[in-house]
Amino acid sequence: MLGVAAKSLDSGVDAVVVLAGTRVALWRQTLDRLVAQLDQPGPERIPAASRRTLVPSLSAASADDEAPSLSRLYGVNGPQARRMISKRRPLVCVTMKNVHHVRALADMLRNQLWPAVTSAGRPFHLLVLDDEADDGSILDARIEQSVDPVLGDLKQIPRSIVDLWASRPHRGSSASPSLYVTYVGYTATPQANFLQYDHNPLAPRDFVAALRTPYDRGTIDPRRTTYLEPNGLHNYYTGGEAFYRQLPSDTLVREPHAREVEATRIALFSFLLAGAIRLWRDPSRLGPRGAREAKFETADEARQAVMRPHTMLVHPSAAIADQYAAASTLLRAAGLESREAADAWLHSGQRALPTEALLQSLTDQPAAWREALVDFRTTAQQVASAYGLPSTPAVPDDSQWNAVEAVLRDQIIPGTRFAVVNSDPTADDRPSFEPSTLPDEDGWAAARDLCTVFVSGNVMSRGLTLEGLATSLFLRRSDEPMADTQMQMQRWFGYRGRDLELCRVFVPAAQQDLFRAYHEADEALRRDVLDLMDEDTTSAPKPQVLQGRGFIATGKLANIRNVPLCPGAFPFIRLMNRASRPDPNINVVHDAFSRPSQDLVVSGRLRGRLLNDTLDLLSVATLLDSLAYENYHPGGDEWETRRWSSVASHAGLTSANDNGNAFPLYRAPAPPNGGQPSSPRRDCPYAIAAYLRLWSACLTRHARGLVPTDSPRIPWSMIDLRQRQATQPCFRVGIRYGSGSPAASPPLTDLPFQIPTMKRDVNAVGDLAGTWGTRNPGVQPDAYLGDSFFDYHADTAPHSAVAANGTIWRPAGAPGLLLFHIVDRAPDQNPTVAVGLAIPLGGPDQFAARTT
Repeated sequence: MLGVAAKSLDSGVDAVVVLAGTRVALWRQTLDRLVAQLDQPGPERIPAASRRTLVPSLSAASADDEAPSLSRLYGVNGPQARRMISKRRPLVCVTMKNVHHVRALADMLRNQLWPAVTSAGRPFHLLVLDDEADDGSILDARIEQSVDPVLGDLKQIPRSIVDLWASRPHRGSSASPSLYVTYVGYTATPQANFLQYDHNPLAPRDFVAALRTPYDRGTIDPRRTTYLEPNGLHNYYTGGEAFYRQLPSDTLVREPHAREVEATRIALFSFLLAGAIRLWRDPSRLGPRGAREAKFETADEARQAVMRPHTMLVHPSAAIADQYAAASTLLRAAGLESREAADAWLHSGQRALPTEALLQSLTDQPAAWREALVDFRTTAQQVASAYGLPSTPAVPDDSQWNAVEAVLRDQIIPGTRFAVVNSDPTADDRPSFEPSTLPDEDGWAAARDLCTVFVSGNVMSRGLTLEGLATSLFLRRSDEPMADTQMQMQRWFGYRGRDLELCRVFVPAAQQDLFRAYHEADEALRRDVLDLMDEDTTSAPKPQVLQGRGFIATGKLANIRNVPLCPGAFPFIRLMNRASRPDPNINVVHDAFSRPSQDLVVSGRLRGRLLNDTLDLLSVATLLDSLAYENYHPGGDEWETRRWSSVASHAGLTSANDNGNAFPLYRAPAPPNGGQPSSPRRDCPYAIAAYLRLWSACLTRHARGLVPTDSPRIPWSMIDLRQRQATQPCFRVGIRYGSGSPAASPPLTDLPFQIPTMKRDVNAVGDLAGTWGTRNPGVQPDAYLGDSFFDYHADTAPHSAVAANGTIWRPAGAPGLLLFHIVDRAPDQNPTVAVGLAIPLGGPDQFAARTT
């Protein structure tokens, strides 16, 4: 984001506004970073202040005043505005995404700058960069449609943002005829941005782009979500691929101990030992204890002479009371004997850990410390192997324990502090990782948080960076997990490659499953965006946003439903043609049963007919696509077409690499004469065909964003494909006989057997009123199992059914079934065809989020 700001200013943009999150800590962090990284002296060493106007100033934004004067923060008067324009001195604003802050900035722009822009009579270019664009900048169209626009509580942040540049009232034009505006939103979790309607003026309209991250792989053509970083692991972005996929499970991410005090002790010992190893690797730097007592001539010296920040995060829940309780537990894990003693320590304001108790643990619990050291050595070997490192990262061996213990005793344990950071007025200050001036500006002190354990919740769950985060203890649980919210809580993601083998994340197993599922969905979304970037479009494309069976994509919108990819265990196509003319699907039945078949007799009763051979996944898909309906042509439906295109992208399936006639997946017929496509049905035969093609394609592909229906905790991208190939279903094809008169017209009369038609109720629109016919198995050993298990009676070996997600399924490896129903419509009308399928477990699935 700051790179775009820098390039824009270099290109002559007149003003840059950065919307820096909804929290004070994130706003100040962004302002500090902008000044440090962007606002540097030019090539002639011209001071930054003479080259731009910064609003607010660092001193004003950093003041401890809890209710700063917004007019002072965002104050620019008329003469200043005119000088900026005449001297082409750009304005750089960093505002908190709070309605009062944004309105204060808008008032300054509207009252001072835009009149000066109009008077100058030259084009004035404004760039607005919205950091964390899914936080505060989303509108829920359905909710707001029911709110009174005058008296109701309409969401004001998006409208206040637009008010920075828009004419009043907002009608799509800027506040000055000379004002040209570009708005760009940035977020790591864009689910709500993509799902919201264009009701929000900040919804993506012109383009979307996925920013790639440096890793050990990646190509430009085709685009991938990462790019190959030649400088190695130290420069990699270590996100979900590193923590959840590339390394063996339980390497970096562990399940915490069942007892919270013990879980915290294990995490704390890991953190302290990791800090000691880092300092042992670089003994020329001062540790946290030595740095605290040192004085430096310059800020740069204060950075270079001390260890890089080393931090731990304890995230118990969003509740402030739980965070203080977790801090008390931390003190007990560090050695205080009782909760009362820990609470007293906490409320006294002391923020050092109980040093004596921790030092004593080195003597009393040497096995625990040494076990952690062995664990780090094992992880270092796994990291070296996974990333092909030329050497294993240095971790002390047993003979070097005394040196590590000395670092623990002398620097790490006495130099470590803890902080409770939340919205409570009595909470500790936000993290500080930069040197500070000493009193009377007599030199510089090292950063306060060189070695700190932070206990926090929502304050640190979005945007705010914890430098050097090595250990995370995440105990938060949610009854209704939301992917975008919880993805932001993964603060352990980042540029951790320098010390990856020292990182530990302690998360309950159920939450680990969610984090892995979020990563798979996020990777699929990013791949989708990258593919869409290559399309020639005049507006922003709409990528598919995924959910899961156990989580939703976002809680910021109320009108989202879950759309599974798998059609279910027993989908039944109730759609039928009119009976007033011959049904073309009768020909499909005739062609299928022109091959050898046999009667199916159960307990002496003729139940139907069954083909002797079976069909594979692609053949069943072709058969389903051959079904034709005079009033159903969903081809061209934007959402359905886009979804199957997205799924093909997740599977890496293209026309160039399709070796099995699976591409394109979705082949629904388009409406005749360019008409409007039919609304896709849940029982759409063409969608079921697309699903079966996808299953076939995925048998040789580790597709992202998909899970197997029989093991939804495991991403499809990590399953054993050989086992999937061995258990892929073949489908039996049958005709269910009924109690009606035999079909009496060709082409069914051309078959060498009669087909008694079925008497089934038909609804007012001509669809079958029900689905499967006989579905209740009999109680006798030789009783009929029901239509959905029609073909099981053809085998001497028994087959089983299993329960999954509250539904009865055929198990993985069992045969599938396609069963035709020839429905008797009336003596003077033509029979019509309905189709039921039984689909075993074992295929791919995903859940798309769709607004309604």
